[in-house]
Amino acid sequence: MISKEAFKDLNVANIKGADPKDYITLMSHALRLGALYKAKFFLWLENNNYELIAQDEETLEHFIKEALNVHKKAYDEAEERELYFADNIFYEVLKETGKFTEADCVSLSLVLLAFVSFKSDLISNEEYLEIRDLLVPYKVMISQCKCKAKDLFDIYKKHIKNCEGNTKLLCKLGKGIETSLPGDDIILSAFEEITYDEKSWEKE
Repeated sequence: MISKEAFKDLNVANIKGADPKDYITLMSHALRLGALYKAKFFLWLENNNYELIAQDEETLEHFIKEALNVHKKAYDEAEERELYFADNIFYEVLKETGKFTEADCVSLSLVLLAFVSFKSDLISNEEYLEIRDLLVPYKVMISQCKCKAKDLFDIYKKHIKNCEGNTKLLCKLGKGIETSLPGDDIILSAFEEITYDEKSWEKE
């Protein structure tokens, strides 16, 4: 599961002494937990992103307390019912390519989840954009040019052969709803949403 070990041995000293890439990874996991499990925490991350990026100690102390609480809630809930958000599938798809960092796998899978939730009429376009755009200050990917959308979709189709039962999509910020996976048209459009052609982008 995504974020399973992300908050192990978490304290201010470890955070401030961490490699910048590890800190970005930590924040991508925290943003995911807020978006999926506790809107209040997500909005706090949004309102304190400058302090968090600067690693202000007082802000970090509050962050650790809240992150650990949300993390426990999320994984107690998930393991009790063995019902997981669909971004876990997207995460495995991205991971399989071998072309993305851990932080980018988490952030891109969150964008994919938010987009398919929007396209399934469960959240608004504004909610989708709010989730996506908060990732930007932390310098993680919200779009990519390393893989073609169709290639990602093909990996996805292989993965879901092993998936049984329902999954969860977002029905509002911080809350999921049990449902079946969206149709292939929505899933493919989600991979297209996060994919751009590098050459075309350079010309623009």
